[in-house]
Amino acid sequence: MKKEIILTIFVSFMFVMLFKTPIVYSAPELNTSNMTVEAGNVTAFNLEGDSTSSVWQGLYGTVSGGVKLDNSGGQTMYDWNLVQAQGEIMATRFVIDDWSTIACSTQNEIYWEEYRLNIANSSQEGINDTFQNTTHPSFDIGITGLTGCRSTLTHNYTDDEVVFWNVLLNIDENITVFVGILEDGTIGFNNTASDFQLLVPTNTTTEQAIYNLYLDLG
Repeated sequence: MKKEIILTIFVSFMFVMLFKTPIVYSAPELNTSNMTVEAGNVTAFNLEGDSTSSVWQGLYGTVSGGVKLDNSGGQTMYDWNLVQAQGEIMATRFVIDDWSTIACSTQNEIYWEEYRLNIANSSQEGINDTFQNTTHPSFDIGITGLTGCRSTLTHNYTDDEVVFWNVLLNIDENITVFVGILEDGTIGFNNTASDFQLLVPTNTTTEQAIYNLYLDLG
């Protein structure tokens, strides 16, 4: 049974800008805003819709917030209000503390991720068959520059723009990160403005998975 999920998240970031690193704002052990995703649905952070996929869930929506330079008492020395959504949104089933080894997913790592999610290697909806490109805009996560990774494009309303890139990354063989490059206020697949469109796979046995969501503001 297909479900419609509407989720609105306002993100407020507080960290010292000594080393740019993604900030988690949903984690199962924190009992905050993590979500259970289910195959066959399209969901969003202020999203509605559904799809017929047996593997993938689509997430789309907007990003708002900012960056503050605070002390331990929560007093703000300076703040950078987020005017444009620039950077990446990332989804992974793990909590990541160290991003220093982030890199493009290898072929072997892609196969292992399909195995963990019970996705048949022969599936046309598989991760390997979905992320077939190696061209995408270059971007940084922390101090790591990333280019030429396995990637795919989601649709915009008219398909006359090359936007809403999705990219595959790994921390190690066991931790895959699904990345959506932010596109500030761009018309998406449903003819409304979004900052991102992100594909995340589910376990084909349960048709569900729980993802942690990260933002890396460029």
